[in-house]
Amino acid sequence: MNNNTIKAFHITKRKEDILKLNTSKLYSWHIPKELRDNPIQKGDIVLVDAAGAQSKVLVMDVFREEFEETNRRYKKVIAVIERAPEQKQPVN
Repeated sequence: MNNNTIKAFHITKRKEDILKLNTSKLYSWHIPKELRDNPIQKGDIVLVDAAGAQSKVLVMDVFREEFEETNRRYKKVIAVIERAPEQKQPVN
């Protein structure tokens, strides 16, 4: 099963590699089918529909939600702006 929902914080400011986040509330968005082929992951920066405008957010969680069970509808993810850097596995 593909993940179809993200939880993310809004990015309020960005200076080089430093992000300033609005952490007052974690928001949710729907991942459309056309963006599920190359899965969105934690740490990615994506463009979303938000309050009548487009906004960049930092993905904190990605999961599958059955809309038929929850009866929740979210605005959608528009595009992936930046992928999170690959995490290297620690050597034991």
